[in-house]
Amino acid sequence: MHQLRGSQAEQQDPLSPAGAPPKPHVRIFFWCVALVLGLLHVWAHRHSINPDSISYIEIAQSAREAGWKSYVNGYWSPLYPFLLSIVFRIFEPGPLWESTVVIFANFAIYLANLACFEWFLRELILLRDASNRPAERGFPISSRTLWICGYVFFLWAGQFWVTPGWVTPDLCVAGLGYLAIAALIRIHRGQASWATFVFFGAVLGLGYLAKAPMFPLAFVFLACGFLAVSSGRRAWTRAALSVLVFFIIAAPFAISLSRAKGRMTFGDSGRINYAEFVNGAPKYVHWVGEPPGTGIPTHPQRRLLGEPPLYEFAAPIGGSYPLWYDPSYWYEGIKPHFSLRGQLMALYRTMSSYLRIFSVTGTLYAVLVALFFLVRKSGSWGGRWMEEKFVWIPLVAVFGMYALVHVEPRFVGGFGLMLLMRLLAGVRLAKPAGEGALSGLASVIILAPALAIVFSTGKNLNDIAGPAAFEQWEVARGLHEMGIPQGSNLGSIGTGLGAYWAHLAGVRIIAEIPGEDQSVFLASDAERKQAIVGKFAEAGATTIVTKNIAVVNSMEGWRQVRGTHFYLRETGTPVAKRE
Repeated sequence: MHQLRGSQAEQQDPLSPAGAPPKPHVRIFFWCVALVLGLLHVWAHRHSINPDSISYIEIAQSAREAGWKSYVNGYWSPLYPFLLSIVFRIFEPGPLWESTVVIFANFAIYLANLACFEWFLRELILLRDASNRPAERGFPISSRTLWICGYVFFLWAGQFWVTPGWVTPDLCVAGLGYLAIAALIRIHRGQASWATFVFFGAVLGLGYLAKAPMFPLAFVFLACGFLAVSSGRRAWTRAALSVLVFFIIAAPFAISLSRAKGRMTFGDSGRINYAEFVNGAPKYVHWVGEPPGTGIPTHPQRRLLGEPPLYEFAAPIGGSYPLWYDPSYWYEGIKPHFSLRGQLMALYRTMSSYLRIFSVTGTLYAVLVALFFLVRKSGSWGGRWMEEKFVWIPLVAVFGMYALVHVEPRFVGGFGLMLLMRLLAGVRLAKPAGEGALSGLASVIILAPALAIVFSTGKNLNDIAGPAAFEQWEVARGLHEMGIPQGSNLGSIGTGLGAYWAHLAGVRIIAEIPGEDQSVFLASDAERKQAIVGKFAEAGATTIVTKNIAVVNSMEGWRQVRGTHFYLRETGTPVAKRE
């Protein structure tokens, strides 16, 4: 009972100032739990490399050889590959250990996130305690309990929302988000020094370098920083300093990118995604100007065949799969435009996604039900939202921005965690008839995420105990064993997205028949298939790779890459139909 609601003694204890972390042994315990859970998670996912990961890895490696110009990419932001390049310089991993080194770099970012989250939580508790009014009904959750809830929900979010097993910059964005909101809270409390405003601007600048959508959001943060300061010339000067620091950090990359593109831009990922998810342009690859109204490609892929469509894209973009190394080059000329029907459909999809994000494991439902019973008599859900609006408007802006186009848990996980903690910090509990009932309901708030964490950890342990399959590496090694040297140009029947094996083998996929068009290839006769293989050869591909067993069974000449589901075929091999 004494842990659940704040007491006057707790607030006045000079040895335990408001907002201070819990006793050292509690903090050490949760850091140890975070360390163990994080290690298990990254080890279970050490070979889980997604298409985005490959691009970031290749940009990082390119920067080691070609310098900073490799970071100037219209689709992928530079901070995360910059961090990876540092890791590669330190450890210099070979192909087999590359993904493991990368995932452990993510683990380090995950632990840094916990430190950032602690500062946010401390500032939140200080804001709550400074705002508490004795006349308000009910009892606030004690600072000690809020710290425990914060740690538990951070661990939960690290398993289901923004995880160290996903090799993208989203962990960086989450950590910088914690720092930005913490600084904004300090500004709102009137406790910000000149250093706080410099730090605030620097964090927002780094946020933009981590992910382009943070550029427009930075102006929401900065505007709230202006509005949160007290009146006075000195306060406004400090707020203006944040803006200056932001531009000092953000401008060099934005200017370099604009020069490379020949137009003003801070990044093209937003406009491309809007055209894809709202205007109906093909997602990710193979935009050729459809549907009408989306523009005309400035750098169209070379279409070597109509049916099935066979695209060649060897130059001028590098990478093991050039279409995804810099999608902004291939989507240059796209024209996103407002469409009421498209926007409504996008909103429907994102609202459905938000519901799924909220519903994951059912944890938040259990928490809300428990809170409902705790406050239903004479408690409250916490006021002062309007008085603190300049602190929380940026978080609402994040959710609103992604709602217009596309959202995934990793995009908003850190920001959702902060809103959840604000809700818990604002709750004032009803005075209970019996302490046992209150303690039981309060336990649900902590046990619900804790049980979900146990379930996720059990799954990770099961994955670790299973066979350590790394098919991408086996394909890369198998290609070399079958006489495909580094630097070879390959074709693909099926998409090359996610072909980490090509990166590991040092080969490039420079032509492909898209996955959705493989049925047209299968329906072709032997003569037509021979012509298609010839087109692959004309494109410069010495070998064709596929995972489609139906394609393999439809013609002779395929060889299986040992121990994998992949098959390859030299383009010079005559086509003959299998009996």
